[in-house]
Amino acid sequence: MKVESEIIQAKENRTLMEVVNKSIRKTIRSINYINEKMYIVIGVIIVFLSFMIFYDVLARYFFHKPTSFGFDTSIWLTVVMAFVGGGYSQLKNEHVRVDIFYEKFSDKGKSIVDLFTHLFIFLTVIPLVWWGGSHVLKLFEQGTVATSGLNISLWIKFLIVPFGGTLLGLQAFVTFYKDIYLIVTGRKYEEDK
Repeated sequence: MKVESEIIQAKENRTLMEVVNKSIRKTIRSINYINEKMYIVIGVIIVFLSFMIFYDVLARYFFHKPTSFGFDTSIWLTVVMAFVGGGYSQLKNEHVRVDIFYEKFSDKGKSIVDLFTHLFIFLTVIPLVWWGGSHVLKLFEQGTVATSGLNISLWIKFLIVPFGGTLLGLQAFVTFYKDIYLIVTGRKYEEDK
């Protein structure tokens, strides 16, 4: 009787762990997918910026009629690329580090070092999302509009700060999970394809 109840309990625990594991894998795939597609957003912005700046230069120097939005838009879109690129860089493991030392570590050693790196990423991301989000809400409530360039609501322009912070934070969490997985199990986290 006791053995049967232990077997049933073990099966229930295994089933629960399988469900949790499946949910974690699905979440990781979703976060990776979103950040993977950000390079398309960045590419489209680069193409748009190229044409816009080309047009603005032509309009300014040949027709003496520069666009009113060119300068403001180019700065804003550059900021968008930087914030959207944070999560993508984390996904591809392309953030700056001192590789001369890092490359000499074992996979487990790299994961331990990366855990400390993630703490700094989280310390950066939390204010970006928290204060950036509260600033966006304040601008939205005030109805503040930009006085130069596009003349759009400022909350739209500043929305990229919490959005980019969220992308980076989620991707850092995924990497953090993978590092913990490697440290605990001794194996790299294998993603489902």
